[in-house]
Amino acid sequence: MHSTSVDSGQQRKDSLVTLPAELLPKATGSNSAAAVNGLLIGVDGGATKTIAAAFDLDTGAVAEAETGPSNPEAVGFEAAAASINEAIRGVLGAAKPVAAGVLGIAGIDTEEERKRLLSGVTELSAPVTLAVNDVVAAWAAGSLASPGIAAISGTGSNTFGVNSQGAAWRCGGWGHIVGDEGSGYLIAVNAIRAVLAYRDGRIDWTSLIPRLLDFYSLRQIEDIKPIIYRDFDKARIASFAQQVAEAAHEGDAMATGIFQQAAADLARQISSVYQALDFGGPAEVTLIGSNFRAGEVLTSPLREHLRHVTGGRDFAAPKLPAVGGSLWLAARAAGAEHRVRRRTHPGRRWRPRPAAAGRASGGRSARGGPAAPRR
Repeated sequence: MHSTSVDSGQQRKDSLVTLPAELLPKATGSNSAAAVNGLLIGVDGGATKTIAAAFDLDTGAVAEAETGPSNPEAVGFEAAAASINEAIRGVLGAAKPVAAGVLGIAGIDTEEERKRLLSGVTELSAPVTLAVNDVVAAWAAGSLASPGIAAISGTGSNTFGVNSQGAAWRCGGWGHIVGDEGSGYLIAVNAIRAVLAYRDGRIDWTSLIPRLLDFYSLRQIEDIKPIIYRDFDKARIASFAQQVAEAAHEGDAMATGIFQQAAADLARQISSVYQALDFGGPAEVTLIGSNFRAGEVLTSPLREHLRHVTGGRDFAAPKLPAVGGSLWLAARAAGAEHRVRRRTHPGRRWRPRPAAAGRASGGRSARGGPAAPRR
């Protein structure tokens, strides 16, 4: 007998990720439009790096700085806060107030985690300072924080959507051990499994075999074992997904099947978000991440799986880089979204006026000028 009361509804009643009231689609911000000036700060942080950006509401200038990792699950809360503080120092201008700041950080899921992280971010002082999971910033970058669904497929995978009432739902994001369906990591792992199956005599030859040997500089197939177990590096394994994509484009049946499976996995995540939220019709789906560069070998089967979600419309491309999503959310929280939107032209990239670089303070890089999206 279970020691606690368990029922199907109780265990799945709440979203894993919710939006703070200041970031809801109809939020008007904490300040009146006339009073907002100074800087907006956005941060995008993960297990590899942290990027901070500052948008000057008075001039339209953007400064950006990059530092080390800030995913608390990977490096701990103290090291995460240190990377974020260093990045923010790299973009703060001289004696300008900060109107709002939003941190989009991987590994931040609960209110307790948000408070713990923010308590260590001493470089950011603003009327509104918020920390959200990085998938929220990715959604904002994809849709300019409008109702829709963002599907991420890079090293890992995650899916997040928000409807017009501000209800949110996340599907995925459980990491490479128990999740990451449709990710570059699992695409690569499934390709490696296929090569090992050939070595065992379970399947026929595939062009993935010489690609694996060349990519990892192996003499024989069994030499892959130390790379997987002794010197494990998730990003290094996931990088083989590009080779799988090239093999699929050349007609390799195994590689094509692996991408078809990835498309089916991503479609299930996107469909789950769509079903959890009442969009009242088709939803815009934005595809974010390096694996979508594979093109039609991934997007064609994904499109077929999701006609009930998109209504037959094509997928959208991200309108901003991830850190731009955090900046956009900061603008919403400050009541200055219209000031940023003025610099966004339909169908064109966001191009604020050039300006001098932000003040660097120990970050790996700092640069100012137009904020063009990176794909």
